[in-house]
Amino acid sequence: MRGTCSIPECTEPAAALIEEHAYCLKHFLLQSYERLDAIATQLHQRQFPERQSDASRRFLESCMRDAADIACAVAAPPNIEKAQLLDVLLWASELHGRLRRSPRLMSRTPVQLRSRIPGHSWEETTETVLVSRHGAQITCSHEVAVNDLLTLVGLDKGWETEVRVAWVAPRGPDVIDVGVEFLTDKNFWGLESEASALRPGRESPDADARYGWGQASKGSDI
Repeated sequence: MRGTCSIPECTEPAAALIEEHAYCLKHFLLQSYERLDAIATQLHQRQFPERQSDASRRFLESCMRDAADIACAVAAPPNIEKAQLLDVLLWASELHGRLRRSPRLMSRTPVQLRSRIPGHSWEETTETVLVSRHGAQITCSHEVAVNDLLTLVGLDKGWETEVRVAWVAPRGPDVIDVGVEFLTDKNFWGLESEASALRPGRESPDADARYGWGQASKGSDI
């Protein structure tokens, strides 16, 4: 790559492009870490509009490609920078995998959660907040922890499946939001595909009859 870093007063040769801006190795790493941290925070907060999700996905793909190219170049960088490049590559790959699971659908589907943990067995009838082909966000009044295994029952159809608790977040007094992921690839909600998320202002013609969702709309990431 020709030219110099686009950071003012930096005269180092450009090593990679981030959104049409050229950066030297040092500033490529700094910019990458800053952007990766921002994407990770938004994924954790489950607030990712579709357009922003697409832009972040493109950045992650470019970041992975550039980090791999620099790390494997003939004139390999020093060990410290090479380790940082591999760290960026792995982090970007992980975030890209999580983004790939989008989109999510807002959906109030009646469900039952069951815990069979010895000494902490319980059942609760509740509802989903968001659903996807990979899991759901569900309100819950019982204490659960990340990696707990639960049984999820869809009360509209009577189907049940095993799920793992992926995250837990407070919602209000004595109520939490629980993010669960399916332990199999079973299409539990009957979604046609990950790309079939409903667009704002357009309802599925038979969503109510098929899934008992009520009006569904495009949601943020689980």
